[in-house]
Formats: sequence, C-alpha cells, structure tokens
Amino acid sequence: MRRFLFSLLVFVFFGCISVASALVYGPWTGAPQTTSITVGWAMEPPLTCEVRYAPLPSFQATGELPFVKIYQPQTSSGKEIVHLKIENLEPDTWYVYKLVLSDGEISPIGTFRTAPEPGEPVTFGIISDTQWQWTAPNRIEMVAKAMAQDPWAFHFILHGGDLVETPIPTHWEFFFRSMAPILRWAPLIPVLGNHERDSLSYYQHFSLPPGGGRLGKRWWALHWGDVVIVGLDSNAKTPQDLVEQLNWAKAQLSGPEPHKIVIFHHPVFSSDASYGPGSEGLQALWHPVFVELGVDLVLSGHAHNYERIVRDGITYLVVGGGGANLYRLGTRVQGSVVGVENHHFYVAVRADSRGISVRVVGVAQVQGETVIPEHQILDEFFLPRN
Repeated sequence: MRRFLFSLLVFVFFGCISVASALVYGPWTGAPQTTSITVGWAMEPPLTCEVRYAPLPSFQATGELPFVKIYQPQTSSGKEIVHLKIENLEPDTWYVYKLVLSDGEISPIGTFRTAPEPGEPVTFGIISDTQWQWTAPNRIEMVAKAMAQDPWAFHFILHGGDLVETPIPTHWEFFFRSMAPILRWAPLIPVLGNHERDSLSYYQHFSLPPGGGRLGKRWWALHWGDVVIVGLDSNAKTPQDLVEQLNWAKAQLSGPEPHKIVIFHHPVFSSDASYGPGSEGLQALWHPVFVELGVDLVLSGHAHNYERIVRDGITYLVVGGGGANLYRLGTRVQGSVVGVENHHFYVAVRADSRGISVRVVGVAQVQGETVIPEHQILDEFFLPRN
C-alpha cells in the first residue's frame, strides 16, 4: 500500500501548479468519517474548483478519477479558505483525489481514507510544536517528509498544538507549505496550543470531528474503528472550563472502543527544565478520570522534547519535536521511563486486536546551530489490549 502511494508521485502525471498560482496552499483534508471527508485549500483570487476522486482500487485499474464535487467561490476577490465536504463515500476505503481550478491549475494528487470497520488495524501519526523557523533548514518540512515515507500508511495525522508561532496569514502559509509532504496523504486533526491564541484563523483553517466549545471545534472526538481519540483544549483559564471539557470527554471515552487516547497541548507530567513537573491543575482534575476510564495514551506537546511517563497505569507521551526550537530536560519526574533531548521527531501508532504499538522516529539531531538529518528510533513500546 505505502509503496503504491509513493509510486503515484513518480509514475503518474496530473499537471503542475503554475508560477502565478491562484492556489496559495493546499489541498489538505480533515474531519474524516465513515462515509465523508472534507477537502480544504486556500486560493487568491477565488475560482470555481473541482475535487476529482475515486476509490483507490478503481484508480489502480483505470487511472481515472471519475467522481467530481464542484465548488463555487463565495467572494469575487481576496483570499478564500475553502472547506468542501465530500459525502456518500464507501466505508473502509482508500481514495485518491486531486484539485482542479478553473484557470487550469491542477494540484498534486493525494489520498484519504474512510473509517475502518471494528476489528481492523488503525494507524496514525503524531506531531506537535511546529511553530516557525528563523533559520534554515526547514525542520518542519524534514519531519513531514519523513512521515510521508513511514512504512505505515497513516489513516490521519494528529497535531498536539502550537502549529504556528503566531496565527497570522504568513505563518499559516508557511505551516501548510511545510507540512504539504504529509498533508497530501492523510487528514490533519489538531488541537489548540497556546500559540494559536484561540484565534479565529485556527477555526477557519480546520475541519474537525464532531465536538464542542467555540464553533463546535474547541474540543472534539474521533471514533475510528476500535479507537476513540478525544482532543481537548488545555488552555482553559478556569477549573469550571476544565471540568466542562472533562464531563464531555467522559461520555466519549465510555463507548465500546477498546483503545482510548486523549490529546491536548500542555503536559500533565513533564521533566522539561522550564515546564516541569507538569500542570498541577491537570494532575488534580484530569489524571484521576483518565485512570478511572482506562485511557491507554495521553499525548501532549508544549515541552519541546520527547518523554514517556507512566503514572497509575496511564502512558503519557510528550511529543514536542515537530520543528520548533528544542528544550532541555531537567530533573526527571516520577514515572519517567524515557527522555530524549535535541531531536526533532514524529510518533507512529498502530492499534490492532493485540494492543497499541508505538514508534518514536528521530528525523534530525540538533547540535548547537547544526541540524543533522537522521533516521533513528528514539523509543519503541507496546501496550497490550486490556
């Protein structure tokens, strides 16, 4: 499967984007469901566009993308961020798609997947704290390219927040262009970091699974085969806000899925030299509920390093290695099993009937001002199914 997806880049030509492109960045996908997906892109000026798509087996047989969804622009000038929902898809199916603009521009092809049946394996990638690059090389792009070459074809990508340094147009454009190597192949599902500042531009850019809070997007839950993933906003300012989210999460995590995962930006526990030992509020309010509900993995960023911490049977991962400047670890907190500094990385997860397999893949090592590309497994572990 993965080999075929990459062969599409090499052996199939669908056209290229012109120098004076109306397509500012994208396409990307979001809000994956059993029979639908949402395709997003940014363009200036707004143009009529088509998303052409087909199931992967059909495309392999014919080389054609016969299904078409048309988008008519909502404005006549300026920049438009588009979200076009494609419905009536087949469940448990890989699709191939491309974006065609009325001026003749054609995007590179991409893929997405509809939700699998219970009992089937689920694979996904995790990245956090991409932010901004003041000096070359582009570490975000390095991580994105490595994720695109991972041997597991990811069903989706989770982002643990701080996507951008500041939620302004130039930073969003840099993010999407840098992440393009992996966003072409899998939907992106982020949570808010502190650098997003709860900006309207964050909500304008992403189509997310059903949720709540501001615009129904501040927190969300993805029910995907045997996996449920709950995304929360740890930027909450009051205990009442934290409790409101937690009560909503309890209902989502109490379903039939055997694998339970939670993601939010600020770590509950951390050995980071500046942010350790973690958030006292989250330790008091959220951790006991995660234990009670039998959550398998809790993912966070904010601390720009890697750490695996086990507390009361819950595995916490700090995964802030997506490209932002890196931080040092300090005194290791109770339950810290693995801690890694000075590496940019991503996390690959596979959940199946046996349990959850996790690989933490180093992409670059940083020594002073020098960024050294690498491919190194920084951590690897397995959580048996309860």
